[in-house]
Amino acid sequence: MRIVLLVLLLALAPAVAFFLWAWAVKIKQERKLAGTLPSWQDLPLTWLAIAGLVCTIAGFIVMFFTQNQGYGGLFAS
Repeated sequence: MRIVLLVLLLALAPAVAFFLWAWAVKIKQERKLAGTLPSWQDLPLTWLAIAGLVCTIAGFIVMFFTQNQGYGGLFAS
């Protein structure tokens, strides 16, 4: 039963994410037409690039502290 629920969750997650994204885009378009769109939402790709850079740096830091390569891995056993 657990496997069936996991497969259903993994199969439905992209569809749910798409519908949430489409809903957010609709709200953003309505706000843009009404003139109430906040200025920080004018450049979404900039915020996406910043978030990607932060996640990349965080990933490298986690790998440095957890992987044992002879020079890093301070917490690796």
